[in-house]
Amino acid sequence: MTSILLLARHVIKTSGLAMLGAALLLLLLQMLFSYIAELGELKEGYSALNAFTYILWQAPKFLYDILPIAGLMGAVIGLGSLASSSELIVMRSIGISLWRIVSWVLWPALVLVIVSFALSQWILPYTNEQARAIQKQGGQLVKIGEVHGYWTREGNRYIYVNYANSMGQLKQVEVIDLNEKYRITQTLTAQTGEFMQNQQWQLESVNQIQIRPDGSAKPIHNDHLNLPLGLQPRFVQTVTVAPEDLAPTQLIEYMRYLSTSAQVPKPYVLALWQKIAAPFALISLVVIACSFIFGPLRQQSIGFRLVIALFIGLGFRYLQDFLSYASLVYSPSPAWFVLLPIVICFGLGAYLLNRAK
Repeated sequence: MTSILLLARHVIKTSGLAMLGAALLLLLLQMLFSYIAELGELKEGYSALNAFTYILWQAPKFLYDILPIAGLMGAVIGLGSLASSSELIVMRSIGISLWRIVSWVLWPALVLVIVSFALSQWILPYTNEQARAIQKQGGQLVKIGEVHGYWTREGNRYIYVNYANSMGQLKQVEVIDLNEKYRITQTLTAQTGEFMQNQQWQLESVNQIQIRPDGSAKPIHNDHLNLPLGLQPRFVQTVTVAPEDLAPTQLIEYMRYLSTSAQVPKPYVLALWQKIAAPFALISLVVIACSFIFGPLRQQSIGFRLVIALFIGLGFRYLQDFLSYASLVYSPSPAWFVLLPIVICFGLGAYLLNRAK
């Protein structure tokens, strides 16, 4: 048992260090190339230092994107080094099963999964917001939690808010109410508004026009008017952020809010499934890396293995991106498009591993 434990630690350490090294190397290369590309966007008020700061804020996003490929390359490098020194042959000769060795390699991959989730949930929403603020404002951070020109629908009520912030303040609100036949029954404009409680907003300087069934109109002016709106202050920042930049919990909460008015745009559903599938994508790439080391690449050089791993990782990423965009066009759930490359990759890896047993 002690010898098996020592072997497990050796495999975990070797593959883990290889994954860590691959992640750091890919991150540095991504930051370098992105900074060079960003230098082409320099203008008055946006200097090379601002571009460098922007890249630093983007670093967590780069890391999140490259973790699956880093897991793939790390598994290829770590297991490949063990195969080159014939250590895998010795392990197999003393009765250690192939799948047991693969399970040892998956331990450091699970650490990458935890890092990926932590980045997605707690770090990326903030760092991506700061990166966009620097790029748009020439290095000056803007106030987070403001929205300008926002449309929303709640049942047969359409609301336009010219300005809102996460403190619960509104400016220039317009509301249009329709009946079951989609005819206008009332319009409302207000200069300002403030969130009270329980989805209640108090509007100031309100002008209403009620449309009677006979087509006549009745104007009404109110200094104050309480109006129920589903938009809550905590969602104000959410509507200004791209779906892929939101944390999984933010996506779920905001999608629940949108579902109350029967409107959940596909980009939000796609972003949620991408975040759910990210850990499985990393695991599937590690499995297929192990299958190549035990199978067709066991006699190849480390350089050849890295090239093949890089092509597989990029091909997997491009296929996922292509199918993700395709899911926005076609009717099936984005889950099918997001999970299909993962299922294919994992199935191929399992097949090759079973053949190598």
